[in-house]
Amino acid sequence: MGPLRGVRVLDLSRLLPGPACTWYLQGLGARVDRVESAGKGDFTRHIPPFVDGCGVYFAAVSRGKRSLGVDLRAAGAGALIRRLLPHYQVLVEGFKPGVMEAIGLAPDQLVDEFPGLVVARLTGFGQTGPWQDRPGHDLNYLGLTGAMAAAQRSPAGLAIPPVQIADLTGALVAAMGIAAGLYGALATGRGRVLDVSLTEAALSTFAPHLTGFTAEGRSPKPGGEVLTGGMPVYGTYLCADDRWLTVGAVEPKFQAELASHLGRIDRPSLERAFRQRPRDEWVDLLERACVGPVLDVHELVDHPQLRDRGAVQRLASTTWVRPPLSDLEATAGTVPGLGEHTDAVLGDAGITGEEIAAMRDSGLVA
Repeated sequence: MGPLRGVRVLDLSRLLPGPACTWYLQGLGARVDRVESAGKGDFTRHIPPFVDGCGVYFAAVSRGKRSLGVDLRAAGAGALIRRLLPHYQVLVEGFKPGVMEAIGLAPDQLVDEFPGLVVARLTGFGQTGPWQDRPGHDLNYLGLTGAMAAAQRSPAGLAIPPVQIADLTGALVAAMGIAAGLYGALATGRGRVLDVSLTEAALSTFAPHLTGFTAEGRSPKPGGEVLTGGMPVYGTYLCADDRWLTVGAVEPKFQAELASHLGRIDRPSLERAFRQRPRDEWVDLLERACVGPVLDVHELVDHPQLRDRGAVQRLASTTWVRPPLSDLEATAGTVPGLGEHTDAVLGDAGITGEEIAAMRDSGLVA
């Protein structure tokens, strides 16, 4: 059931980074209870596209989690969370710096009060520094890393990555830090507070490139570096069926294999050659040359490698992704309704039905 079986996570975060972090932990066996704002819930529930009436940014990382509706701005919200925390080993939050302190949940104090607790704080720029209070989203964070300066240019602007690099890298960094924090708590009896900057998480992916450019005293050449289009043997090519092929023949042995089938391996020659056959014929013919397909999103569930490992799974007409390193099925559990498990989560903490009814009457819980 995974190495984190028995670990309980209370997730106060919103949008994508924190919930993706707890999705990774869930894949490793942790049980995750999400605290959503009473009323509308997480904003990602309402961002299109939708599956079964729920925004996919929420649904894709929330299957199998439980939802507790709480108005964290209401009097008593901090006290309620404190009543829950003895039953959890991990707390994840993604508020602006200072918000947790304002509602009586200062993380350092929580670790003092609950010594084994690991608290992960995910923010765009970190808990300190002159930009700590600035709003931002993935593209803003990525712009601070230097990576966007290497992006392809067009009249429409710099190419925007098709995935949220800072958000999801930050989620991975947080999950890694939480796992390390839990291990440390076993050894020392004390957890820790993690200050996770999404900007710095994204910056870590640019580390070798940044060091290389500055060592050479130059700026990146968009579309012209070794791994961004500067080598004809590392790129994408259109095939006879108007589908695309990836070529990653960086090492000499792969280039030799490519040349043995195609002859010249300069870009014009490769462009002409690959237009002579359909994509999948090239994939089969060049299986030893570090070549692969660019899959359409509707092809993933039928690809033999992904299918064999259960990395993706289709439910009705929708494809779902399994958390990495997980033995869960991609479609395990259901997407929780807002506040669907409020009574169950509170009951697990020993809060009585009468107390829950009073909280609901006051608007503290949904």
